[in-house]
Amino acid sequence: MTDDPRLRLGLVLNATRPETAAVAERLDAAATARGYSTTRTGLGLDAAVDVVVGIGGDGTLLEAAQVAHAADIPVVGVNLGTVGYLTEFEPEELDALLDVLARRPRPVRERMTVRAETRDGRVWHGINDVVVEKVLSQRVVRIAVTINEEYFTTYRADGIIVASPLGSTAYSLSVGGPVLAPELEALVMSPVAPHSLLSRSLVLAPDTVIEFANASERAVRVNLDGREACVLDEGEVLIVRKGDRPVRFVSLGTHPFPQGVRKQFGLDHA
Repeated sequence: MTDDPRLRLGLVLNATRPETAAVAERLDAAATARGYSTTRTGLGLDAAVDVVVGIGGDGTLLEAAQVAHAADIPVVGVNLGTVGYLTEFEPEELDALLDVLARRPRPVRERMTVRAETRDGRVWHGINDVVVEKVLSQRVVRIAVTINEEYFTTYRADGIIVASPLGSTAYSLSVGGPVLAPELEALVMSPVAPHSLLSRSLVLAPDTVIEFANASERAVRVNLDGREACVLDEGEVLIVRKGDRPVRFVSLGTHPFPQGVRKQFGLDHA
C-alpha cells in the first residue's frame, strides 16, 4: 500500500449551508499542506481530478456522485446534514479523510446505478431512481408496462418509480417501497398513487428490462435523480435497466447498513 503525492480533489459544495465554505477552506488547507490540489466543480466536470468530495448532506453527496459517475472516478462525502446516510466522514475528520483518499489501493464500495433510454437513442444515468410521472397536477396518466418483452399491466397513476437499492431510501420509500441493502443488485418498481388493485412495489432482478409506454393523450415527464431528462408524448417509450457501470464510493465500511437505517429514521428515539 502506497500514498499518492499528487492527489487531485474535486469539491462539490452545498452553497445553502453557511458552514460549508469553512469546511471547504479547512480541507483546502489540509490538502495543500500535503501537496494535493483541490478545485470546485459541478455537474459539468471540466478539471482533471482523482476523487470527488461532496461537502453537505445526502443531497450534496448525490450531486457529487453524479459528477463522479459521469467521470468514472470515486466519490466520498463529508457530512454537514442532519442524516448523512450516504456520507461517511464528519467535518472534524478531514485529516483521516485525506489519509484514506491517498491510499493505494483506495477502499471503494461499488453501488448499482440505473439507466434510461428512448427509442431514438437518448440515454441518461441515475444514482437513485428513474421517475415517469404526470406533468399536469390534476390528471393521472396511463403508463403501459412491459417487463422483459412481456406485457405486464397498464397503470393509471401519478407516476412510476424505478429505484436502485441505494435509491430505495429516497422517493421510492415515500410511496411505500421496501428498503434494500445498498450492496444488493435489484430494480424496485413502485407506482405513485395508483388507481389500481396493484399498489405494491415489485423487486426485480438486476438484468430486468422494463419498458414504459405513454398510453395517455397527455405528456409524461421523465426525471432521473430529481432532474428532468425528457418528456414522452403519447405512444413514446422509455426503456429502463441496470446502469452500465456502478458508482464507486470511498468507504471504510465503518457505518454498516443497519446502523445507517437506524440513524436515518431516528429509531434510537422511537
